[in-house]
Amino acid sequence: MSRRILIGEFDIVVAVDVQKTFMPGGGLPVTDGDKIVPIVRKILELFPKERRYATKDRHRRGHICLASSYNWKVEPYTLLTYDVVKHWQGSEERLADHARFTLEELKDYLSIVGFQVLWPDHGIEGTQEAELHPEFSEDEFAHVEVKGMDDICDSYGGFRDNRGRKTGLKRKIRKQHREKPIRRLFCFGLAFDYCVAYTAIDAATKEGFEVYIVLDATRSVMNPPGHYEEILLKLQAANVHLVHSDDLVAA
Repeated sequence: MSRRILIGEFDIVVAVDVQKTFMPGGGLPVTDGDKIVPIVRKILELFPKERRYATKDRHRRGHICLASSYNWKVEPYTLLTYDVVKHWQGSEERLADHARFTLEELKDYLSIVGFQVLWPDHGIEGTQEAELHPEFSEDEFAHVEVKGMDDICDSYGGFRDNRGRKTGLKRKIRKQHREKPIRRLFCFGLAFDYCVAYTAIDAATKEGFEVYIVLDATRSVMNPPGHYEEILLKLQAANVHLVHSDDLVAA
């Protein structure tokens, strides 16, 4: 049985990486990622422009998170850990010529974050895939946060990068709503198991919002056994609520 959630003046929406690069035909395709587009449109209509926010994932070629930045035999979606690289020597043997990071920077990064999924090229700066899906215009959002432009750090979350450093999103929200501080945040987008989940968990545990993920407006990029259940447990531990778009009603 669905529940009725009234959307009011103390609520905002964050559309996470609704980009063609994460949809079928894109650089990092999420199965049925394109199916969320009409649902996203429906949700946005419940919020005025000043309470709509979005993120875009964007990288330069040679970024530390891209499998193409490495010389050694590695397939996209490989999990790279500090234990794997700590004894590496010789950048020219391990890193592609166009890599924008050194071997020591890679070791330092992994010693802090623990692991990095090596993704296929996606959201590459200067390409149309790095922009919002053409169904949406940046002009209909109060702010669009671009993440992932630090060549030696990935950024799954919209509020914090993978090193835990703040992006500019919370500051923009606070400035825009100084007189009526935001209490609840509704988020969705691509992909559920990475950028949406990280954004939601940081918003709930570090930024002080009551957070909801709109499940039917998300899709997961990975589906190994137990993966989805693991993400759900992390969201539950962070007190993130899971809802359906039909639960949301304009006040």
